[in-house]
Amino acid sequence: MKDQWMASPDIRDFHSLAELRGNLLAYVDSYNRVPHSSLKGKSPQERFFSEPECFHRLPEDELDKNFLLEIERRVSADSVIVIDQVEYEVDCRFAKQRITLRYSPDLKDIFIVEADRTLTPIRLLNKTENAFVKRKKIHLCRGEQE
Repeated sequence: MKDQWMASPDIRDFHSLAELRGNLLAYVDSYNRVPHSSLKGKSPQERFFSEPECFHRLPEDELDKNFLLEIERRVSADSVIVIDQVEYEVDCRFAKQRITLRYSPDLKDIFIVEADRTLTPIRLLNKTENAFVKRKKIHLCRGEQE
């Protein structure tokens, strides 16, 4: 593509991104229909459709999960993380740990990546509820937990 399509058009010939995109799509369509010697005279399109058993379609929900973004965050002692200045609450078992999160670009869906790679959804922080969660207290002078 770099040596063929990108080397031929003059960017000044395009007056909009839509025109440039249309030119690229026309090139890709043409490329995929032309026979290639490396494919024994078949076009890429013919080659792709000649062996349908070699590929399968993912269900819509699985497809969406494969395109999530990923970040790491440290969970506070009160099970809170911050993403883009918004506070979220995670399960208390993650307190004071570093976790991996996967999320949609619009931050509508955010998940913790569990040890077995499953995704567990998290929720916006409810400060009132979070304030009443029972937590273990450590008494430094007695060395015991309550």
